Amino acid sequence: MGSSATKATAVGVIRRLRAAGYDALLAGGCVRDMLMGHRAADYDVATSATPRQVKRIFGHVLMIGAKFGVAMVIINRRTVEVTTFRSDLSYSDGRRPDSVKFVTAQRDAQRRDFTINGMFYDPLCGKVIDYVGGQKDLKAGIIRAIGDPERRFAEDYLRMLRAVRFSGRFGFRIDRATARAIKRRAGRITKISGERIREELEKMFARKTALATLKQLYRLGLLKAILPEILADSLGWLKASRRAGAVSERGDALLTLAALLCDLPARDIRRIVRRWGGSNEMRKSLLWMSEHLDDWRTAHEMSLAEFKRILAHRDYHRLEAFWRFEERFANGGKRRYLAIRRRIKAIDPKQIAPPPLLTGADLKEIGLKEGAILGRVLRKLYDAQLNEQISNKRDALRMARGMVHQDK
Repeated sequence: MGSSATKATAVGVIRRLRAAGYDALLAGGCVRDMLMGHRAADYDVATSATPRQVKRIFGHVLMIGAKFGVAMVIINRRTVEVTTFRSDLSYSDGRRPDSVKFVTAQRDAQRRDFTINGMFYDPLCGKVIDYVGGQKDLKAGIIRAIGDPERRFAEDYLRMLRAVRFSGRFGFRIDRATARAIKRRAGRITKISGERIREELEKMFARKTALATLKQLYRLGLLKAILPEILADSLGWLKASRRAGAVSERGDALLTLAALLCDLPARDIRRIVRRWGGSNEMRKSLLWMSEHLDDWRTAHEMSLAEFKRILAHRDYHRLEAFWRFEERFANGGKRRYLAIRRRIKAIDPKQIAPPPLLTGADLKEIGLKEGAILGRVLRKLYDAQLNEQISNKRDALRMARGMVHQDK
């Protein structure tokens, strides 16, 4: 599938649909973003044409979601999502409609999630078509479910998280009736897949407004449903939320997530990543930051090799942000943190993770055979190199021969 459509590509699709006798409009988030003066991430088209009719008009069309009225039109490697005006008849899984009925644009607007996302735009005459009061709520800064919020959330429970995400992203308040419906149904958020929950949280935590979003999740009862582990201990939650607040302005989703989870036992972190369908890289990063969370207390006096190994890790820049917070939370100071920074400045960056002076092949040439001893010697040699006890291959070979002699 190609990259997301530009506005020009989407408008081109609309022109061809109109020329074929069908109604076609820009729909959803792109209309909201245009009205707010934001750049839209993609541009979706809603039309009176069915997926089969769309396929007849355009050459390259993917019919992956055709039974839900969705056709993916690909033009010049750009993908435009073209959806038939539809009404969703019923939902049995809290995620997607069991079946759909093709309807008018006005009826289509009624099945969408929030008023600010339910508007259409005619780019050929520059007219906003608003059947749901989206423009009014946009100006007032309100996230409001279209129609009955209980029904909207029953159709797709993920909409509860989306309401919070939009509230945090735009600084909008959630309409009272919409918020009440979220509180009543918050526990049902776990009926949707962990992957969808994780993806939504990552979008929230990738913004500098992550702390405000986190507080909303807590107030509405969603956090208790999706992350009960961090609320098991009130003091633990207090510290985790403060830590998340201290780092959230970086707009780093993994960093904010780690701020919430890193006090938990490793088994809990593994379980959370597993239920969210997270990657091995995510699990390893979270566990590593958790393991080294308290090393700010001793980092200034670690062996040089141990310290360099921490510095060389891909997540060290994240861990350092935690170290700064942890010391401030523990005693209100930053003496250890400043000592760590001085130690880092004293190290040649090229010597933090230099190539090993010797390889396994070098050790085999002096008589070592493959096995545990060879691996142990290599590790000791590299420790010596990181500790700056040896700096060239000749000294490394001399040390290696001494180790081999001792083992014999």
